[in-house]
Amino acid sequence: MPDDLLQFDKNQDIFRHAKEVVLTKIHPFNKPLRHLIISYFTWVDAQSVLIAKSEISDKSDPLFSNADQICFNAFLPLPHPKIPVCDISGTFLGAAAFDLGFHIAGKTYLINFADGQFLRKSERELRERLMEHSDNFITCNIAKPVATTRPENLFIDALLSAVPGLLGFNDSRRIPHGLYYPKGLDGLDTVNSK
Repeated sequence: MPDDLLQFDKNQDIFRHAKEVVLTKIHPFNKPLRHLIISYFTWVDAQSVLIAKSEISDKSDPLFSNADQICFNAFLPLPHPKIPVCDISGTFLGAAAFDLGFHIAGKTYLINFADGQFLRKSERELRERLMEHSDNFITCNIAKPVATTRPENLFIDALLSAVPGLLGFNDSRRIPHGLYYPKGLDGLDTVNSK
């Protein structure tokens, strides 16, 4: 994917490409998940414009304070995450599957659609075992909304109430980082601000 990005001249095109790549990872018959991710990216676009016009962007680096840059601070949705589950001795028991995931501030939010979904006993047991043995995972259920003509508006309220950490995607007080980062990275903010 990094080589693919060289073909784009504008950040808008890179963001559009990233959205398309995420959407290709969705199972073809999972319309609710597709609508959820479209809803999320539409919200990110709108929030990026609002943040760029606010006082927050006045305090940040001008190079990165326009809406085309701010949108890259949003948390990346992880469609169909599968989390390996092991017993105490480390023997692999299986993978707990979810509809969507977000990794925010050291926690992984695992989202399921709650309505009318049959869950096998083995899958339910894997999920329960995962939750028993780790505090780093938070499960959330989102009801499938009634379909409308505008899929971008379907899910965002339910998603934001289930995963409130999404609202802070442009927290300028913290250095953004991925899943793995050195201890004390957030402490650099206090050093740099002195």
